[in-house]
Amino acid sequence: MIRPPSRPGRDDAQSILQEMEHLRVQLSAANSRADQAERAAEELERHLSSRPTPNEATTSSDDSAGAIASLQAENQGLRAELDDARSHIFSLQPYRKELTPEEVGREFDDLVNGIADWVTKLMDPILDDDDKMDEIVSAAKKRPLETQKLKKYMHSYGDLVHGSMFPETDIDILLAIIMRFLQEHVFQKVLFDTVPSVVDVLALVESSMQTNVEPKRDLFALRTWQAEGLNAVICSHDYQRARSARTRELTLELAAMFKPLRKDRDKTDFCHSCQQRVILPAVALHERLVTSTHHFYLDLNPYVVWNARRELEMSPDFLDHLPALRCENILQNRRPLHLARLDPPPTREQLCRGLTAVVSTVPALYMRQVGKGDVIRPPTAVRMQQVLVAWDPQARPERRWFADAQPTLMHRIYHAQAGGRLEREGAGGSGGQWAQWRGMPWA
Repeated sequence: MIRPPSRPGRDDAQSILQEMEHLRVQLSAANSRADQAERAAEELERHLSSRPTPNEATTSSDDSAGAIASLQAENQGLRAELDDARSHIFSLQPYRKELTPEEVGREFDDLVNGIADWVTKLMDPILDDDDKMDEIVSAAKKRPLETQKLKKYMHSYGDLVHGSMFPETDIDILLAIIMRFLQEHVFQKVLFDTVPSVVDVLALVESSMQTNVEPKRDLFALRTWQAEGLNAVICSHDYQRARSARTRELTLELAAMFKPLRKDRDKTDFCHSCQQRVILPAVALHERLVTSTHHFYLDLNPYVVWNARRELEMSPDFLDHLPALRCENILQNRRPLHLARLDPPPTREQLCRGLTAVVSTVPALYMRQVGKGDVIRPPTAVRMQQVLVAWDPQARPERRWFADAQPTLMHRIYHAQAGGRLEREGAGGSGGQWAQWRGMPWA
């Protein structure tokens, strides 16, 4: 059971400041005593060198030698004490400025908005031209191997397939694919699996510090040490070289998924743009997060999944998690949907009948704050998960929201088969999509 800290964080900070001030006073006194000892030794040496008579020097040599040895020993002791005090003071001071939830939230927003702009710039010329879309679909039918990677990835998440049935969701689907790719390959792996052997060594040392070293190190000390260790790795030349190679691999892997949407002659420019606008910004944010004492992580729930009969169904968790989701209603020009503000608030039965999760576009960003000692605070949402929803409070089946809508490009690519046919799931056109939405079972 997680227990709250026995004292507020302000008391912890005040005690550390008092200890640092006490150590500074000790350091000043040690500096003064060391300076006095050095001056005394220098004065004695000058006094001895100024005496010209060897006989007189010989007479007092024993006393002088003893005094010099005593002063030198005291000087060494004071210097050792000074070094210890300086090291202690430095250990209490943070080696970097700690990340705040507000700062991380802004950087995460910049990442998401930058990727959304990049996808929009890529897709707008295609979606505005029916001939280009027909050309892409035709190529997908003629060369099914080129679309296999994209179709396989979409099929692994039921909500991506489900979202493609709704009009004007192509950009949302591609944004969701990219964010999940980054979550899986960048944010869920320490240093995005660039130097796994080094990360394993750091984990081994951390485990030993927690179990074998006496006294045992608390969680705050371990997280601080881990952050400093990872920061040192990131600054190394070996990591920079491995980082460059790994980002290239991720770029090529993600670009391969977008192959049906681009032409081969544009491959170099497309890969460069993908790396600069998608991969590198995500890697930079990940490196900042892993060098924080606090634990930041991404989490996503698709809410539309395949059941045992390979049919799409809605997860009951969707209704339970609604207060923690940032929803946009596709049936009202993507206006933010705040069910808590509706008067009267809809019942659970009304929500089951009139609300569906179309597709989850952006994962949630959470922070677990690590306090002094072994205190771990409950996770807090820095940014809520973004979900595109369809909410029709009247729940009238006769409303044909999709009567005049054309199938989306992603829907056509996913269901395209060699020989110009569509799979059975995609048959029926856009008019049948609303009926399928209404008939979707709940798990």
